Amino acid sequence: MKRMLVCVAVALAAMLVLDGCKKQQKGPKIEVEKIETYKANLPPVPKIPVPNVPMTYGDSSYSVYGARKSREKAFDTTITVTGYIAKIYEKPICAEGVPCRVEMPHIWLADDPKETLEKRLMPVVGFAQSFMEVEDARAIALNPEKVHEVGEFLVPIVWDWRLGHKYRITGRFSQQSAIGFMDPDGVLDYQGHECLDCPPPPTPDEIKAMIEAEAKARGEDPAKAVENALKVQP
Repeated sequence: MKRMLVCVAVALAAMLVLDGCKKQQKGPKIEVEKIETYKANLPPVPKIPVPNVPMTYGDSSYSVYGARKSREKAFDTTITVTGYIAKIYEKPICAEGVPCRVEMPHIWLADDPKETLEKRLMPVVGFAQSFMEVEDARAIALNPEKVHEVGEFLVPIVWDWRLGHKYRITGRFSQQSAIGFMDPDGVLDYQGHECLDCPPPPTPDEIKAMIEAEAKARGEDPAKAVENALKVQP
């Protein structure tokens, strides 16, 4: 009997709740205003076109694009890359008494001589350990008899890279060079090169004219610059 009374009480309570819900539903109708979905006005994602160069050339050398596209196979091997010198790292002018960071000499190779997109530039390093070596090599080119004065064998150092010219460069291709340069797309550790469109090597007089022009551009004394260039560091 008690169980029956409990069931009846529960049923009555449920009916009251339902009745209350029905009464609430009969209230004033709420108007819902639909807001249009906001669309961001963003420019389209730029697409970088694939370079119009082959992966490899007839002499089996890679293009810069081809070497990096084949990096899983080419990494940690010696390869030859044909391309143009698009950029040359220049020794910074350091104020006297002020610390100044000077990196090792290096250049950037590209499939287009006017390439400016960093992603398409391949660093080439290891052709000189310091700018002192570069300056010594130029001094010897200015005055070949200096080699005899020094009295020792000097390892050939590349000092006369020509911006915008086409080169075939051989080196070890990896993410990190032997001297610490790093690039996830690959850096070439120099072993040898050939310029494919360079004019004949400059004469001593032409080299002196180049030094004088560089000195003038820096606001230095051209004659003093040539005098210093003739000195081979001990």
